Amino acid sequence: MPNPSSDRAIAIVGLGAILPDALNAPAFWQNIIHKRYCITETPPDRWSIADYYDPDPTAPDKTYSKIGGWVRGYQFDWKRYRIPPKVAAAMDEGQQWAVSIADEALSDYGYPHRPLDTERTGVILGTAMGGELHYITQQRVAFPEFMHALEAAPEFAALPADRRKAIIQQWHQRLDASLPPITEDSMPGELPNIVAGRVANIFNLRGPNFITDAACASSFAAIDAAFELLVERHVDAVITGGVDRNMGPVVFVKFCKIGALSATGSRPFGEGADGFVMGEGSAAFLLKRLSDAERDGDKIYAVIRGVGASSDGKGKGITAPNPQGQVLSAVRAWENAGLDPATASLIEAHGTSTRVGDVVEVESLTKVFGGAPRGSIGLGSAKSNIGHLKAGAGAAGLLKATLAIYHKVLPPTLNARIPNPNIDFASTPFFLIHEPMAWEQPKNFPRRAGVSAYGFGGTNFHIVLEEYVPGMLKPESKI
Repeated sequence: MPNPSSDRAIAIVGLGAILPDALNAPAFWQNIIHKRYCITETPPDRWSIADYYDPDPTAPDKTYSKIGGWVRGYQFDWKRYRIPPKVAAAMDEGQQWAVSIADEALSDYGYPHRPLDTERTGVILGTAMGGELHYITQQRVAFPEFMHALEAAPEFAALPADRRKAIIQQWHQRLDASLPPITEDSMPGELPNIVAGRVANIFNLRGPNFITDAACASSFAAIDAAFELLVERHVDAVITGGVDRNMGPVVFVKFCKIGALSATGSRPFGEGADGFVMGEGSAAFLLKRLSDAERDGDKIYAVIRGVGASSDGKGKGITAPNPQGQVLSAVRAWENAGLDPATASLIEAHGTSTRVGDVVEVESLTKVFGGAPRGSIGLGSAKSNIGHLKAGAGAAGLLKATLAIYHKVLPPTLNARIPNPNIDFASTPFFLIHEPMAWEQPKNFPRRAGVSAYGFGGTNFHIVLEEYVPGMLKPESKI
């Protein structure tokens, strides 16, 4: 097991977030504590329910779900960052969110009034699919394909040539008027890697910047990379976390065709769980080595003690959850931390609210945390409040767990008062939290939590999070 020193522990010293019904990190915590359910029907300014929705799951090219967790009321302050308005307009909103949450995390830390070595500060963010804007602008380029399909229709071909030309010209003009123009700013505004690159550029951060794509575990892949860079002293600080701005009709339709979405609501570990509800959002964490954070007198929200990762390997299918992979990621995280998983008192689970996934996850977690007394570990999922943020899911879960540790509160999970009947909680160390509870101090160790994120395609991550106790961990001896 690794040496339990403050050099191998990573401090969370700044937070930022843009999440459904929460445009900053404190607002998200208030929503959690006040049990706010942030799932609604698709807003009319996002996409037309009349055009894309059909309650029949077999209807071709339609979504049977019209609900989600939506970010509303966000306005990008491009003037604050001295970004030209044309450049800002060509930025996918996911890039805009990344800049805003990084700004919040840096401001929360105290920068620029408190020192931060920008030469040694990296940016590593989890994201996937590259946002929605590239789907929209590509329609301009693809117009000839649609035009040829129309030209091949016999009824259209029978029209006089001048009428055919006029129809195509008017159609093209109307389409172009409804779509953003493609300019020199379009490509950088839409590329996924520039979700991180934009942050490094605007805040002049010269450590490495890159993104990670591990599907729904992307945020934790980013944090894992940040953790290693800090431990190996390649950087002194990292802005990390995750961003997901993919709630267009295309994503809804494709998830519906594998039967993954719920049409009724999000209820992780609760009775009636019938699929996940998609959400969108982002969260950022400013990380430093604990030894440096203590030396600098930083506000420390919580401490990351270890990260573990695994792949499912060969299982029932590329999208089916594999308990063996889930177990491996958690075991490796707690071994990486050098801590006993039985000392945890909160698990922020992946908890997607799917029929099979929730049952498999509890079974997997029980194998790892089964040494703890029955009913001693609170179990929850932020997806009960905001839905499944896909690439941003881990960041939302970690933010919830971080603030729970910082405020010493066990946070509630919604819609699970009647638990999933296929989960025998009495034979596990877990209990479901229905109301915010004081998180009592364990007798012999700090408050500890495990946070899980699993990705489509069989990638699994787990993070060990610990309450900050001043001076508990000491720097490694240089002798």
